Amino acid sequence: MTDTQITLDSATVEQLEAESARRRAAIESKPAMLRITVHFGSYNERRYSRPWIARVTAWPVGGRPVLGWGRYLGDDSGGECEIMARPGDIIRYGQKDTRGGNGANDWAIAQADGTARNAAETEARAAYKGGRA
Repeated sequence: MTDTQITLDSATVEQLEAESARRRAAIESKPAMLRITVHFGSYNERRYSRPWIARVTAWPVGGRPVLGWGRYLGDDSGGECEIMARPGDIIRYGQKDTRGGNGANDWAIAQADGTARNAAETEARAAYKGGRA
């Protein structure tokens, strides 16, 4: 329960109905998970890694973000990375250049239309809503 803990044998019908309604409203108020995709063009597989995508699931103060990984669907001819996220979730995506200097390691914020809007790391940190993982 919210402020006071009650047991079933001491709860009134009104208390149980109120708690049930509160929990239903909390579940229904969460935005639905959306499929977020990021397109990657063709690449030289001997130089570049497979593209990757992740959603920030936790971000401790002063620490590195904890990531939940998505998948790349495609091959070296191109494809897209996909992950399930809610609007406002922080997304990381990129591709490693094994020779250095030309890789991608980007931040984005999931949008309600299923796209990812690029953002700076500081903007992503400010937009992070902890506890929604």
